[in-house]
Amino acid sequence: MAAAVATITAISLAGCVSSGNTGANNQASGEPSSEPSGTLTGLFFSGFKDTYEQIAADFKKKYPNVDVKFDYQGGDIGALTMTQLQGGTAPDILTSFPGGTKTDPADTVVSLAASNRIAPLNAPWAKDVPDAWKQAVNYEDKTFAYPGALQPLAAIFNKTKLDELGLKIPTTLDEVYQLCTAAKDKGVYAYSLGLGDPAGPQMLTYSQLATLESDPKQFDADLAAGKTTYADSVWVDQFEIYKKMGDLGCFGDGALGRSRDQAGQEVAKGAALATVDVGAVLAGIQKSAPGSSFEVAPMPATNNPADTKVVALPGLVNTINAKAKNPTAAQAFLAFMGESEPSATYAKGFASVPVLANDTYTAPTELASFADLIERGAYAPLGNVQAEVQTQLNQTVQSLILGNSTPRQVAEKLDSVYKK
Repeated sequence: MAAAVATITAISLAGCVSSGNTGANNQASGEPSSEPSGTLTGLFFSGFKDTYEQIAADFKKKYPNVDVKFDYQGGDIGALTMTQLQGGTAPDILTSFPGGTKTDPADTVVSLAASNRIAPLNAPWAKDVPDAWKQAVNYEDKTFAYPGALQPLAAIFNKTKLDELGLKIPTTLDEVYQLCTAAKDKGVYAYSLGLGDPAGPQMLTYSQLATLESDPKQFDADLAAGKTTYADSVWVDQFEIYKKMGDLGCFGDGALGRSRDQAGQEVAKGAALATVDVGAVLAGIQKSAPGSSFEVAPMPATNNPADTKVVALPGLVNTINAKAKNPTAAQAFLAFMGESEPSATYAKGFASVPVLANDTYTAPTELASFADLIERGAYAPLGNVQAEVQTQLNQTVQSLILGNSTPRQVAEKLDSVYKK
């Protein structure tokens, strides 16, 4: 889950790496000098082992002389990458996080590329990365990462429970409020949020800012230049929505003590109609309720459905160790991942939509609405949120729900910790 929100969560980063040769060449950034062969190593998150193993099996069909030996680990994959790089034990292919800054203390594309930790790619698909997502995988006009897939930060509805109760997914803000009231009348509640989770309260805010903010990048620039503040922005509008939803009982009893995992389980069992979170939680919800159907939908923030946008997040990306032992095979593997079928396999495994245009991919029912919004361009990336602001947001939303802070006071607290 944290990986899916790399732009709004802090992660750890890595430094140096090993050298050597296992039957390829030592020019990680150049064109392969021969057919890939030898041993190819990689580090991936264990939750997606089946997906990578399928891609690896298909890769071996194309390049039978490559011996693929991938490692899968749970927990903080960024910290592990850092440890391996610093210890000189990092593999050929790394799992990294998109975007970032040069000084980012995290395993992000920009920080790794700026410090020469990863190699630029020579994949044919690099020219096809959409402009909106180049910042996630590029550094100084070179592509350094396979972009993977986009997942939503949106509402995840228990469609089976909605149908059973005769209720519908809202398309306007007034319909959101109406759903809250209707759900209570039927003995459930509308939105199960992880308001007791360190990263839970922010999800609703970010999901609606996609619609309320016309240009997140411009807001970030104006904020840094002192031309605006959180208290003088549409963030206050979102906090007003947040407060009204709380007053209407949208979040159910005990909301302030609920974790994100618990929020998802409430939706799985039908006690709540939806949660608002990153798409990565969908798989766990589905696993807990295999007999139910679910649907991802954007969170309306106005009463004009045409205004509504969904937040799209590039998730984990893959990069090549600048001192990979087998750069030829590593370059071939990341080039292969961008082909239509492997890219579709990747997107399916990550419950996401491919970043690269892909005629092979068909969105599953639960992601059909999200995929349509991406195709139509009705989406927005997250703006930059400083870690201190993020922490303050998650803490102060609880105060807002309790009635101890007004929407404007919440925004003023964000301003008080913002660093220009």
